[in-house]
Amino acid sequence: LQSLRLTRMFFLHRAYCSASFIYLAILGVCSHSQLSLAKPSSDKTSDVGAEDSHILSARQFYHFQENYQPENIRPRPSGKLLVTVNTQPLLYEIDPSSNQVGGIVHRFDGYQSLFGIVESAEPDLYYLIANNFTSIPDFWGIPGSNSIFSVDLRQISDPTTRHGSRRVKVTKIVDIPEAGLLDGLTIVNAQAGLLITGDAQSGTLYLIDTTKRTAKAVLKDALLAGTATDRAASLAHTGINGIKFYGPSNKLYITNTAKGLLVTIGLNPHSGMPTTKPVVVEDLGLGDYLDDLSFDRKGNQYICEPLKGVRFRPAEADRKGHSQKSSLLVKLANANANTFGRMEGDECILYTTFGAPLGENPGIARVNTKSLGFCKGKKVQKP
Repeated sequence: LQSLRLTRMFFLHRAYCSASFIYLAILGVCSHSQLSLAKPSSDKTSDVGAEDSHILSARQFYHFQENYQPENIRPRPSGKLLVTVNTQPLLYEIDPSSNQVGGIVHRFDGYQSLFGIVESAEPDLYYLIANNFTSIPDFWGIPGSNSIFSVDLRQISDPTTRHGSRRVKVTKIVDIPEAGLLDGLTIVNAQAGLLITGDAQSGTLYLIDTTKRTAKAVLKDALLAGTATDRAASLAHTGINGIKFYGPSNKLYITNTAKGLLVTIGLNPHSGMPTTKPVVVEDLGLGDYLDDLSFDRKGNQYICEPLKGVRFRPAEADRKGHSQKSSLLVKLANANANTFGRMEGDECILYTTFGAPLGENPGIARVNTKSLGFCKGKKVQKP
């Protein structure tokens, strides 16, 4: 038992210093003894060795304060990026065309954290998760604190100004008091206003009807839960993380942080109800923590693995008809969420949020994926 405890402590310490919820700099757990505010560098490139020349580079262009951990990211029709923060109840807007240009859109008073964000069928109308999420050593969501909000930015070109922020309309859609930690969020049927979110602590999926303002549990499974359930288990109790619905195959893709799994579930696109049991399509194993993911227009997946960077998983089967496994595409420490740009000039750019160790600043990086050949053409698919 003691050896098991030591092994568990090793992986937990590794998670503390490297996982997607890296805001340990605040309390000085990982490396240095004193805090120092690192000044953002202009278009900084992540280190990539000569032996990794096949790996794409990540160029950092925006940095937050040390204690502002970016969680999720979504592009606006204008090309600017909306970013949620999980250590503050803040929604940011960032201009990716410049270095270090951005500001706060809205502060969600009464909450501690923001997580997933999606855009509705109406351009510039968004839904997001707000809840109370603790710091180290627990990484724990407080039951009874989870809510879904809408954020209306229609006809507001710059919501970060005093005038613009006053025009932002924020509305609570529904509370989900039985959930512990809602993390991922995806749209299943935009026209009907149906969303799916997941409780990372119980492995439960919830169907949200934004029109009726209701939420109901539709699936609970061990493949969606973590490896422990107690609060002291840290990231071991974090199951469901990234959630994305891929319409062409009517499948929900889910990453499981603690178990290092990529799971798929069939969904009815009209009702949002599951049509299959969860199926593991890739198992990276314990200790290879997975975070959020996104798709390109061909259905390829870009999966954040905080200990390493961003993984690429081809949509096409191999010559034998088997699903292909993912491989490291981008080296970016503490990568936790990504999305493609939606403008004609950045449809090949994978914008990726990342955490930071003590003394450094978390932020956003851009990765040019044009060399992969999947984003050619001027038509840009709405994320």
